[in-house]
Amino acid sequence: MRFVVLLTSFLSGLEMPCWCSVRYGCSAMSAKLHGGSLGRWFEELCRIKDDHDPLQNLVASTGARLMSGCLPTQGGVYAFWWTGDRQLLASSTRNRELALKGPGGRTVCLDLDDEWLGLSTDLPIPLYVGKSASGIQKRVGQHLMLSRERVLRLGRRKRKAKPPTTSCQLRAGIEHFFPSEKDTRAIVLKNVGLSYVALDGDENAVNRFYLEDLAIGLMRPPLNVDIER
Repeated sequence: MRFVVLLTSFLSGLEMPCWCSVRYGCSAMSAKLHGGSLGRWFEELCRIKDDHDPLQNLVASTGARLMSGCLPTQGGVYAFWWTGDRQLLASSTRNRELALKGPGGRTVCLDLDDEWLGLSTDLPIPLYVGKSASGIQKRVGQHLMLSRERVLRLGRRKRKAKPPTTSCQLRAGIEHFFPSEKDTRAIVLKNVGLSYVALDGDENAVNRFYLEDLAIGLMRPPLNVDIER
């Protein structure tokens, strides 16, 4: 495993009060916040798994789906990282502009520049952090949509395009970066790695929520960015 140093030594020793308990209406199990474990889970999330880097290692021979059983079927928190050719992200052909709909319907433009991505460092670049209650393998497959050459229409644009589903944020984000690539599957599979922390069941609902928020706040992954309405 490769370790990404990201405030983890501080967070590993962080002790937080475990006061939160959420009881679902028809479940015998309560969801509790294990605050003292958040730092350790975050450290684990920063460890990209060697056999999951690049994602090509997880794909079946047909190239259209993930291999069965290659990822946990439990819920958890996961992160996609750019681990491949940094020159692709530094290229002048990469789309660095993103326009989002902001408060009052006005357009807010973001500059996804090299500094935001951290291209001057020699570290993997966090792209997207997410969580799933239904299984990490299923959720990663939804992000990749490997049966399609592209999920967005070709052509450079500033405004964030509407994807075909609400579950393919990684693939749609990569295609915003590379709007002229007719088939983006190779870019994703050869240049993106994966890390995750398995936190299964309703009892971990709160832990998944706070670990995802903590990771987004510290990693600042560009494909998670959103603004107020």
